[in-house]
Amino acid sequence: MTVTLEEQRLGALRWIVLRGPGTEAFRALGRHMRAEIRAVAAEWDHRGRLRRHVAGPPGSDRLAAVSRASEAGFPDAWAELAALADGAGVPPGDLALLNLRGDLGVTGEGGGCSDLAWRRRESFLAHNEDDSDFFDGRSAMLTLILEGRPVVTAFWKAGFLPSTTFTVTGTGLVWAIDHLPVAAPGTFPGRHFVARGLQHRAGTLDQAVGYLRDHPSAGGFAYIIGDRSGRIVTVETLAGHHATREVGPDGPLAWHTNHGRYLAGADADPDGTSLARGEILQALDVPAGEPDAAWFARILAGAAPPDGVRADSSPGHPAVTLCTLVANMTTGDAALLGKGSEAVAIPLAGLAHGEASAAGPSAF
Repeated sequence: MTVTLEEQRLGALRWIVLRGPGTEAFRALGRHMRAEIRAVAAEWDHRGRLRRHVAGPPGSDRLAAVSRASEAGFPDAWAELAALADGAGVPPGDLALLNLRGDLGVTGEGGGCSDLAWRRRESFLAHNEDDSDFFDGRSAMLTLILEGRPVVTAFWKAGFLPSTTFTVTGTGLVWAIDHLPVAAPGTFPGRHFVARGLQHRAGTLDQAVGYLRDHPSAGGFAYIIGDRSGRIVTVETLAGHHATREVGPDGPLAWHTNHGRYLAGADADPDGTSLARGEILQALDVPAGEPDAAWFARILAGAAPPDGVRADSSPGHPAVTLCTLVANMTTGDAALLGKGSEAVAIPLAGLAHGEASAAGPSAF
């Protein structure tokens, strides 16, 4: 199987479709995105803070321990990251440090995502991918059709493993990830590596929940996972602990931002907006009927606080909403909105397999 890389468009979003053997494909991806990856490795503001943190103990000890655990537990993902670095011409340790940014006891990353989920007669999963405005123009949809691996599409930020935002799989799963700040991480693999393993090993929702239970991460992530049956489950995992909640039994509407709701040890960044966004989502009126995709898009992408939770860059708060996904798990359709752009509609199966021809204008 030879490596092929094609770049196309999904509305305003770049969309890269990558085929071939894993490490060779990631090396080709590194070459294709060389300028963007080198910029992230050299210029991203948070990089300097990470370097200072690991310049000596305890940060240097944590970096060594989590690096060893990540390479030992997820050798394929570690090799992918090394190949990405090789293709881009940057030291692999630089990308490893970036990908362990939430596993070393550093908080205050400057970004933060918001999720809504719904299950009654229909099921929806909706996600805002918020991060530093530095990643505006340095991100893309990425479809991986790799030899011996399940087909997945994820929103990808240059320099990182393609496992830290939202994922759509060829088996019909959709999940979104919110980072959780953990001041005291465990000595486990990095959360990006655990999340990449989830893309490899989970074909069903129950498999995904079981995998996250059995594969602890040093830092914290909250996953909201949905399947074709309409089931949606939130899983918080941090420093060797996990908790699950299913959407529906206690009410049709659920939300998550960037602090632990079910586990202790992931307090909101006091300089961030997680609590404020959570208060906005908690105060939403539950629709009497079934909401449509436009209802979720209005809240997530239609307005900044206090009328919605879209992130707009401002002094001291560099986060922006880079992309919004609204997935209707009942109909199998998705709408995606790039930053400041109109929504594009596409079947989830077409999105998973990199089929740009399946996309079209959204109804809202």
